[in-house]
Amino acid sequence: MKRSVVLLGLVVCLLVLSLPLEIGAQGEETPEPTASSTLASVVDDFEPKTFVSGVGGTLSIIGKGLTSDMVVRLVNYGLLTTSYINEGALTAQVPPTVPPGSYGVRVTDGGAYDELVGTLTLIAPTPTPKPTAAPTAPPPARPGQPILTIRNYTVTPEQVRPGQEFEVAIEIYNNGSRAGENTLAIFPGGTFLPVGEKGHQLWQLHINATVVVTQKMRAPSSIGNGVHQLSVQLEANDWEGNNYKFPHTIPVEVIGASTGEVTGRPKVVIERAETEPAMLVPGEPFSLTLRLANRGSRTAVNVFASVASSELAIPASGGDTVYADLIRIDGVVTITLPLVLGSVDSGGRQSMPIALAYSDYSGGGHSEQQAIGIDVNTSLVRQPQLIIETYTTMPDFIAPGDTLTLTMRLANVGGGDAERVTVALGGEGGAALAPFVPLKAGNVIFVDLIAAGEVVELSRELLVDGAADAKAHTLPIQLAYDDARSTRHQETQRLSMIVRRRPELQASFYRPPDLMMVDMPGMLSVELLNVGRSAVNITEIMPLSDRLELRLEGLPFVGPLDPGGSAPVDLSVTPLEPGEAELVLAVSYRDDFNQVQVISQTLTVEVQSAPEMPGGVDGPYPEGPGGRPPEEAPPETLWQKLGRALKGFLGLGS
Repeated sequence: MKRSVVLLGLVVCLLVLSLPLEIGAQGEETPEPTASSTLASVVDDFEPKTFVSGVGGTLSIIGKGLTSDMVVRLVNYGLLTTSYINEGALTAQVPPTVPPGSYGVRVTDGGAYDELVGTLTLIAPTPTPKPTAAPTAPPPARPGQPILTIRNYTVTPEQVRPGQEFEVAIEIYNNGSRAGENTLAIFPGGTFLPVGEKGHQLWQLHINATVVVTQKMRAPSSIGNGVHQLSVQLEANDWEGNNYKFPHTIPVEVIGASTGEVTGRPKVVIERAETEPAMLVPGEPFSLTLRLANRGSRTAVNVFASVASSELAIPASGGDTVYADLIRIDGVVTITLPLVLGSVDSGGRQSMPIALAYSDYSGGGHSEQQAIGIDVNTSLVRQPQLIIETYTTMPDFIAPGDTLTLTMRLANVGGGDAERVTVALGGEGGAALAPFVPLKAGNVIFVDLIAAGEVVELSRELLVDGAADAKAHTLPIQLAYDDARSTRHQETQRLSMIVRRRPELQASFYRPPDLMMVDMPGMLSVELLNVGRSAVNITEIMPLSDRLELRLEGLPFVGPLDPGGSAPVDLSVTPLEPGEAELVLAVSYRDDFNQVQVISQTLTVEVQSAPEMPGGVDGPYPEGPGGRPPEEAPPETLWQKLGRALKGFLGLGS
C-alpha cells in the first residue's frame, strides 16, 4: 500500500513538472533565447529599461534599417502598439496593465527577422496608505491569439490525373501573438479524397514558428479537367483554452480527364517593368526587365515575350524574343531583353507595346499585347543638330539671268559631333532647285565633320533662269549627317530667294546738247526709253552731277512707262568746270514687291573753257568766227515741245 502511494506521488510530480509555466503577477520567466534570423541585427538599443507597473509609458527602439512592418512584443505578454518613425526609430506603447516583472523585448517583422533585444523591468508601484483597503480587481485577460496560415505549399506531381494519387506538402506558420496549443492540421476531403489519416497533431506551435505537414490525396475518377480547390482546416488553442479555426484551400490542377471540358485558362500579365538606365536616349542601348505573373487558373507553358514595335526598339544582341518554359498558377518569372532605343521624336513618358504568347497543357494557344511605360530623353545633350544660322546672296538684288553666290553659315547647336555631313541644294536629287542652276559644281556640298558648337561657312555659285518669275522662291536645303553611333539623321530646311525684275531703261539726248562753256547756261534735252519687256512704274527722276548746276524745266515724267515708251527730261545746265562732266539720272520706281528701288543712267557732256573777251577779260563778248559774236540758237517754241512729246509717246523717238 505504501509503495502504491509513493508511486502515485511520483506520477503527480512528473505531471506538475510537465505543465507549461506562465508568468503571473507573482513570478517571472527567463526571457526566450534569440530566434535564429536570416537578417543582420538592425536594433542597437531601446530606452527606458524600467517602467512602473500600472503607469505604463512609451518604449523607444533605436537602430538602423527599421521598417514599417516591424512590431514590438513583450515575451509572455503579447504585442505592443508600435509606430514607425523612420529607419532609425520605432515607438511602442507599454500599457499600464502589464504586471510587475521582467519581460524580454522582441522586435519582429512577421517574416525572417525576429530578435530579442533586451529585458524590460516593470516594478510595482509604491503603495499609498489609505484609510480603508480598496477591493482588488481581478487581473485583465492578456490580449492576443495564435494565427495559423499556410505560407507555402507544393503538389506532387504538379498536374494530377483522374484516379491518381498525389502528395500535398504545406508549410504552416504561426503569425499570431500567442503560441498555438494542441495544433491540428486536418484534410477533410471533399473534391479530393485523403489517403490514410487525414488529421495531423502538431501539439505546440510557438510564435513565428513553422512546421511542414505532408498528406497523401487521391483525385476521383469522375473529376473533370481544370483547377479544383483542396480544403485544409487548421486549428489551435491558446493557453487559456480558447479554440481558433483557420480554413484554407489549395488549388490543384487536373488534366487528362476523359469526359468534361477543360475549365479555366492561363493569364500572363506584366506586373512590373524596369529599364536600365531609367532614362532612355534614342540610339542608346538599354535592358528591359519584365516581371511576368500567371494570374489565371491554369499553368502557362512555352511563354514568349517580345517588343511589338520594331521602330521603337531593336535587339541589341541576339533575337528580339525571350522564352520561359512555364509559369505556374500565381507563379512569377523575370525576363530581360537587351535592346536599343529607336529614333523617337517625342520625349517624356512613352508607351511601348509588349507581345506575349503562351500555351496550356491541353495545347491551347494564347497571345495578347500589353503596354508598358518608358521614360525617353530626346534633348540634344548627346545628339548633333544642324541649323542654317544665316545666309546671304551676292549681289543682294537678284534678277532673272543674274549670276549670284549663295553663302550659308551652318551651325551645330547639339551636344554631339555631326559626321559625314551632306548639304543638298534643292532637296534630294535637286528636284526643287529651279529656277536656280548650280555653276561649276553640283548641288551637293560635303563636310567631313562639324563639331558640337562649331559653325562652318559654305558657298555655291548659282545662275537664275532668265524666264524666272519675279517673286519669292523657296529653296529647300536637305541636311544629312551621322551621329557618334553612325546613325544617319536627315532633315530639310528652307531658304527664301527673292527674284526681282530689273527695269531696262536707256538714256540718250533726243536733241544735240548745246555748246557747254563754263559759267554759261545751256539746255540739255534727255530722253528715257523703256527697252525692256515690261512696264516700269516710275515714281521720281532726279538729275545729279558734281560739275554741272542743274535745274529741271517743267514737270518730269511720273507713272508707268510701257515697253517702247519714252519720257523726256529737259534740263537747264550751267557748267562749273571745264572738261568731261557726267550727268546721272537717278530713276526711282516700284518693283513687283511694292518696294521703291533706284536705277541710274549716266550721260557725259564736254564742257569748254570760256574764251577770252576782246580787249581783255573785260571785253563785251567773246570772239566768234570772223571776229563776230556766236549766233545764239532760237528758243524752242511751245508747238515744237508738244510735237517732241507726242513722238516720244508714240514710240517714234524725240
